[in-house]
Amino acid sequence: MKAVRMLGNEQVSVVDIPDPQAEGNQVSVKIMSSALCGSERHVYYGSNELPGNAGHEAAGTVHDAGTSKLVSKGDRVALHASAACGRCRECWAGNWVRCQNPGRTGRTIGNHSQFVQIRDDLCLPLPDDISFDTGALLGDVMGTPFRAIKRLRIKGFDRVLIMGQGPIGLAATMLCKFLNADVTTADVNEYRLQQSLRCGADRVHAPTSPELSSLAPDVALDCSGNPDAQTLCLDTVKPGGRVALIGVSTDGPRINTTKHFILKELEVIGSWYSTPVDHLELIDLVRRGLSPEMMITHRFGIDEAPKAFTLFFNGEAAKVMLTPWE
Repeated sequence: MKAVRMLGNEQVSVVDIPDPQAEGNQVSVKIMSSALCGSERHVYYGSNELPGNAGHEAAGTVHDAGTSKLVSKGDRVALHASAACGRCRECWAGNWVRCQNPGRTGRTIGNHSQFVQIRDDLCLPLPDDISFDTGALLGDVMGTPFRAIKRLRIKGFDRVLIMGQGPIGLAATMLCKFLNADVTTADVNEYRLQQSLRCGADRVHAPTSPELSSLAPDVALDCSGNPDAQTLCLDTVKPGGRVALIGVSTDGPRINTTKHFILKELEVIGSWYSTPVDHLELIDLVRRGLSPEMMITHRFGIDEAPKAFTLFFNGEAAKVMLTPWE
């Protein structure tokens, strides 16, 4: 089969390797759609080569179910990227992202490939009326902001500020508008701001715009991971407002516990990734009109993976999808 190999130092190649086989509770899935994710930049720009790739947003069909009792050959599935054990207290409560004993997913190579081996319990059902492209987007890029939005209790007419309009930020914009919120977004990239308007933002700004400091939204989400953007969320949200920090960074916001937590009485949460319940709820939203595929600006066959990665990490695309069989 063909698979992407990430070589580090902004280099990507496509290699031919043996097909993975079903074994025990690990099944073989034929990948139909695999999305590039911003988190892959750490490998793309890093100096270390991977034996495979960091792809983790994908959907396809079960090619070989082996002895699995959870899935069958031909099942349409979206692949969950969790390494949840499925046995601890948090997993039993449905909070896979808080697993106390995370282990291996069973995934070999990475999802930017024609086939992948993965644990059968991480193959989430994908109904016939949901496309593979949409299925690939439900777990991470849609699921991550969706889970945060649920926890923030965002509803119609809430004024929402979203910092960062990469794929996660665009998905947050789309979801908040689907809930009839009033959405303001900010990003340093003009292309992303135009994509933000296309995904429903009511108004867009540069992060340095003075209008942001007087906005006083009910809710603020940081999807950038930039400490200045995170601090702006805390500073500009109204007293008693809600803030979610989604973007990952090595540094953190400048927090004044008296100003932000005591005097403003803010509710601040961290949130990442999604659960199988979120997956099912997002399918319901898609059937009611949510269109995750609106974020996809480019599609490439697997042989064009080097071009796809360059375009994506140059900030010249919103969401990029690899289609391994085209």
